[in-house]
Amino acid sequence: MKNSIKILAHFNTPFTEERNVLFLRIGVLIFCLINAIHNVTLLEYCWGEYKMSPTLSLGKFSSNFVNLLNEGGEGFAILLIIIQLLCLVGAIFLKYKRILTFVAYLASANLINSTYLMNSGGHHVILLILFFLSLINEGHSIVNSWSNAINKAAMLAIKIQVCMIYFISFLYKIIGQSWLDGSALWQTLMLDEYTLPIFKEIFVSNHFLLTFGTYFVLAYQILFPILIWVKKVRKWVLLCGVGLHLFIAFGMGLFTFGIAMVVAYFAFYVPENKISFKWYYKPSTRA
Repeated sequence: MKNSIKILAHFNTPFTEERNVLFLRIGVLIFCLINAIHNVTLLEYCWGEYKMSPTLSLGKFSSNFVNLLNEGGEGFAILLIIIQLLCLVGAIFLKYKRILTFVAYLASANLINSTYLMNSGGHHVILLILFFLSLINEGHSIVNSWSNAINKAAMLAIKIQVCMIYFISFLYKIIGQSWLDGSALWQTLMLDEYTLPIFKEIFVSNHFLLTFGTYFVLAYQILFPILIWVKKVRKWVLLCGVGLHLFIAFGMGLFTFGIAMVVAYFAFYVPENKISFKWYYKPSTRA
C-alpha cells in the first residue's frame, strides 16, 4: 500500500525534465527534416508513378486514418511534409505543444506507413517518441494537476519503450545460434549492404574484435534496461550506446535507426549547461 502511495505521489511532484523534452523535440525535428529531404529527392519512388511500397489492404477506420497515402500522391505527400515540419517547429516555440505534436504525429504516421519498404526500425522509434511527446506540455507543470501527471507519465513511457526495444531485441537474438556462437557481427559485416569496405577489411582480419563486438551487443541490450535507472552509471551507459549506434548509423549504413536511438537517449540525459530556455517555456509550479 505504501509503495502504491509513493508511486502516485511521484506523479504529483513538479515536472522537471523540460530540457529533456526540448532536446527530444529538436532531435525528432532534425530526423524528420533529413528524412523529408531524402524522400523528396526520391518523390516518384515514394509516392509517385514508381511507388516502391505496394498498396495495403485496409479495413478499420483507424488504419485508414494513418494510411491516407496508401495509394500514393506526390502533392498530398509534400503537403503532409510541410505540415509535419511546421508543427514540429511550432511545438518547440509555441504554447500549444500537445495539439501541434499530435498533428505532426498523424502526418508522420501517414508518411512513414506509405513508404514502409524504405524505412528502418528508426522510423518507428521516432513515431513512438512523437506519440508520447503529443501528451506532454512542459509549460504546464502545476503541482497536483492532471497536466503535470500526464507529462511525467508520458516521459516515463518513452523511457520504458526504449528499454523494451533493447530487451525484446535481446530475446530475439539469443534465439539465433549466430549470436550465441559470436559470429553474428561477422555475418552482418560480410554483406556489402551493411558495411563499408574499410570496416570489412578491418574486421575480417580481427576475429577477436568481431566476437567481442557480438557479445558486447548482447550484454549491452540486456543490461541497459537495468543500469539506465542507476544514476551513477547512466552517463557511461548512454555513451557506450551512442558509440554503438553511431557505428550502426555510419559503419553499417543503417543511418536512420542509429540516429533515432541516439535521439531517444535524450529522454534519459541531456548535457548540463547554463543556457536559459525562457524563450522555449515558462513553467508553472504553483501548488
